[in-house]
Amino acid sequence: MHMKEDHMRNGQLKAVYNIQIGVSNEYILHVDVFQDRSDYQTLIPFLEGYHKAYGFYPKYPVADAGYGGLKNYRYLKQSGLELYQKYAMYSKDTSDKKRMKDPYFTFNLIKDDKDYVTKSGERLIFKYKNKKGNDVYELPNGKTKEINDENVAYQKEVIGNLQTDLGIELRIQRSIQVEGAFGVIKENMGMRRFRRRGTENVKFEFILVAIGYNLTKLHKKKFRLN
Repeated sequence: MHMKEDHMRNGQLKAVYNIQIGVSNEYILHVDVFQDRSDYQTLIPFLEGYHKAYGFYPKYPVADAGYGGLKNYRYLKQSGLELYQKYAMYSKDTSDKKRMKDPYFTFNLIKDDKDYVTKSGERLIFKYKNKKGNDVYELPNGKTKEINDENVAYQKEVIGNLQTDLGIELRIQRSIQVEGAFGVIKENMGMRRFRRRGTENVKFEFILVAIGYNLTKLHKKKFRLN
């Protein structure tokens, strides 16, 4: 995310631009600019822009936890893309031993008609579907728990994918390539603030920066080969 002083130049207001890049084999393949602070809202328009530019979708659009969620997973599945995008609770769901041993932990539950049952036989009784589209269940202790079966299925698929050898390699490469590209642009190329105003002008400016980044990368690779 990059910030640019507002036209008043008094430091009180700043226009914030959310820069999204797609990197493959160390080169920046696609760039888009948003004024939405949420990464979650940028995934679909970013991939649609990629598709418009190249005529196809990337098969493995790996992304961090800011991009995973029901709407995005549904879009990815409908578009034929693989689920390699963490969701907000991914780390806790895969590494928090206390959470994972909780008998009411969603992934430990077994569906039984409309209800859920714990491994020990306790029943979570279905009560109603709320306005968010989640099913609400009553636990034996009287508390309630929300579950969205569709989202749970996607989350299980994400966990399975990211824990494969391919998933681990994709996560490593995402960190190295995407964070590395931003690091080079900020530190080596000295770009920390945009000179232009407006989303389209900022996008044009950043595309020029990305072209410079790619040409530098190409030159260095050729030099290494020689």
